[in-house]
Amino acid sequence: MSSFGNVGPMASALPAEVISVLPVDPFAQLELASKIAQHALAAKAAQLEAEGQQLRDALVQKANHIKMLERRVSTLELELQDMAAKSKQAVEEAHRLQNEKALLAETVKRLHKDLARLEAFKKNLLNTLNNEDEPGLEPSVTAADVAGERLVSEVLSSISKPSAMPPPSNYAVRMAPVATPAYPSTSSRPMYGAATPQATSSAQYAAPPLSMSHTQYGPSGSPPRIDGKEFFKQARAQLSYEQFSQFLHNIKELNAGRQSREETLRRSRDIFGPMHQDMYGMFESLLSRHSGTML
Repeated sequence: MSSFGNVGPMASALPAEVISVLPVDPFAQLELASKIAQHALAAKAAQLEAEGQQLRDALVQKANHIKMLERRVSTLELELQDMAAKSKQAVEEAHRLQNEKALLAETVKRLHKDLARLEAFKKNLLNTLNNEDEPGLEPSVTAADVAGERLVSEVLSSISKPSAMPPPSNYAVRMAPVATPAYPSTSSRPMYGAATPQATSSAQYAAPPLSMSHTQYGPSGSPPRIDGKEFFKQARAQLSYEQFSQFLHNIKELNAGRQSREETLRRSRDIFGPMHQDMYGMFESLLSRHSGTML
């Protein structure tokens, strides 16, 4: 124990429990102290290594987070570029639409002006058509009208020849053009849709000139009489083109002897119909009167 006498202050710095377990040999104490130091250093190194690993792991996480943020930044930059391109396209589209709107507005304005001019032209044209006489019928209609007037002329011409009376079997109409009463036209409906003086006069000029008839009255109580010319004029005014053509054909068949008087009256009744019974009565009276004259 004397060996520790020189290190009393140092030994007094250690707890009594530690001094009691220390070996007596100083070299043994040094060896023990070296082992204790190595153990402490190893523990400290392990602790530092663990802290370093934690720091490395944290660094890796931070690096991954940085990479993720960089990718996000790249994505946002691409989106920003896309949005910028779309914004540019939207601005260009808006500018184009604005120009197109202005062009359409100008077109609409021009079309309104054209429409106004067309409306004015239409109005003037309608007024001109209403004010002017009918310029004439179509060639086919005019030809048919002239043929009808010529047929009337032939019928009336045959009526005016009492000496050329055929046999009774022929049933020919022979109506003399005597001055008999003429009914005024009961209908102003034109044959082809619109009656104009020009159309009437052109149709009259197509037939040979015939004397105009005047209304005369027979004995008291007898109905007014009408001659063939006036009757055909009224029939032409009241019947349609097809009906008048059928009626003329019916008269032609009778005049040619290809059908009887009764058949002619029956077909004429169908042609005149219920709306023109007065015309049928005039025709029947006219046919009966001239047939009686021929007898």
